[in-house]
Amino acid sequence: MDYINASFFPPLPLLVVIIAFWIAVAVGNGFIARALGKPMALWVILSLIPIVNYFFYIYMAYSVVLGVLGKLNSLETRMGVVDT
Repeated sequence: MDYINASFFPPLPLLVVIIAFWIAVAVGNGFIARALGKPMALWVILSLIPIVNYFFYIYMAYSVVLGVLGKLNSLETRMGVVDT
C-alpha cells in the first residue's frame, strides 16, 4: 500500500530541479518587470504562486509585447518616420 501512495509524489531530486527552475524564472521575470517599468516584487511573487503563475505568464507575454511595441513607436516618432 505504501508503494502506491509514494508514487503520487515526484522524487526529491526532480522536485528540487522544478523549484530551482521556478525561482530562476521568477528572477528573470523580475528583470523583465524592471525593464518595462512594472513593480518588480509583485511580478516575482506572482511568478511563484503555483496556479496564479499560469495566468500571470499570459498577462506577462502580452505586457512584454505591448512594451516592445510602445518602445518601437516612441523610437519611430523620435526618428520622424511618417506613416502613410
